[in-house]
Amino acid sequence: MDLRQTTDYREINSVTEVMAAVMPILSLVMENARGKQHFGLFDFLKGFWQLPLAELCQEWMFYMTDEKIFTPRRVPQGCSDAAIHFQKTMEKCFATLLYKHLLVWIDDLLLYADDIDTYLDKLAELFSLLNDFGLKLSVKKSSLYQIEVKWCGKIIDANGVRHDPARIESLRAMPYPSTAWELQQPICAINWMRESLVDYARQVSPLQRKLDTALASTRRTKRAAAGISIILNDDERAAFEQVKDMLASAATLAFPDDTATRCLFTDASDVGWAVIVTQV
Repeated sequence: MDLRQTTDYREINSVTEVMAAVMPILSLVMENARGKQHFGLFDFLKGFWQLPLAELCQEWMFYMTDEKIFTPRRVPQGCSDAAIHFQKTMEKCFATLLYKHLLVWIDDLLLYADDIDTYLDKLAELFSLLNDFGLKLSVKKSSLYQIEVKWCGKIIDANGVRHDPARIESLRAMPYPSTAWELQQPICAINWMRESLVDYARQVSPLQRKLDTALASTRRTKRAAAGISIILNDDERAAFEQVKDMLASAATLAFPDDTATRCLFTDASDVGWAVIVTQV
């Protein structure tokens, strides 16, 4: 079993002044892979641990077990700035490739190119940069010479972006929830896919109201939500099934084509509003 160590740094995080930085917006950066024919997937081997931890911070990040006290010298998982620090460091390391032939999401890399010759050239450049910065990849999680890849939960090819069928099927197989946490899970998961689902907001609204009511007087944490029992009425059960059925017809989102004619359609009512963009 491949275990992953993480440490409870909540007390340290509560007094940490977090970095002023933002993560990339996946739906936007994926547009850089528009029309690409060749892909490669890579994952760093124990990513955070490949970065040194500033000596000044090491004593603050110690942790104690039943045997001894450990003081980390590498960036640990669990501290508030670990992910964004790793992201921004990788963006600097791969600046010559970034958004031209490479996407970076924390420890996941996506290499892409129009043709095989360019792909091989950029692959060599990627390996050269990895060597220059002393970074190591996981061989088990690396994949070369692909025409379609699954990256950050999305399937990407030359035609566009769609959701992972396995993820969709797992969500459609979920039973009726009996606690607020069991309702919160699918709502959050499906909300992440909403840009591909027509009429999502209206269909999910009965379930969202149910969840908001259940959590109105408590914190919206997993522990709190798991302790609140709920029973869906007939309308809410129907909404639950309708939302799951919508997943089966989730649209593939085409990459923007600068040469195409784009059409913007909008509509609004007392219930809600909607926008759809097409290209011909």
